[in-house]
Amino acid sequence: MGKETPFAFMKSSYLAMAGLLLMGCEHTENFTSTEQQTSANQQQTEALTLALQKPATTQGLTLTLQKAEDSRCPMNAMCIRQGSVITQVQVKDAQGNNATKILYLGDALTAPENRGVRSADTVNVALGSKTYRLILTEVQPYPNTSDPNPAEKTAKISVTAL
Repeated sequence: MGKETPFAFMKSSYLAMAGLLLMGCEHTENFTSTEQQTSANQQQTEALTLALQKPATTQGLTLTLQKAEDSRCPMNAMCIRQGSVITQVQVKDAQGNNATKILYLGDALTAPENRGVRSADTVNVALGSKTYRLILTEVQPYPNTSDPNPAEKTAKISVTAL
């Protein structure tokens, strides 16, 4: 038998590690139907498309897109920076508790709202004794220099009761 090269040793080591990782990936959980319902109810997520100043209701909450300021680089333009779209969303529960949150996509904002560059933005909202997670994933229409009269802005937001 000849001497093993460092490359052959590394290759066999990587194969052995990959095999061990794959063997450890199987994980199953057995829930009774009651546990599945409880788990599903606690983490129910619903996606809404909000139009400006038009309230929408989900999970006992009323959400209103109050503002959408869009400075994103138009899709048919060359820009130095990507820009951002900043939304202001009011969340109100049935007891009258409310909060207004800023969510954004694109370039980072200035403090205190700076959460870095975002392709989706997440904030938690506490109303009374409950907390909800809002995730902004999209604002349409995307700016376009060839459209002088774009449609009204809409924001796609997912809501999860925590």
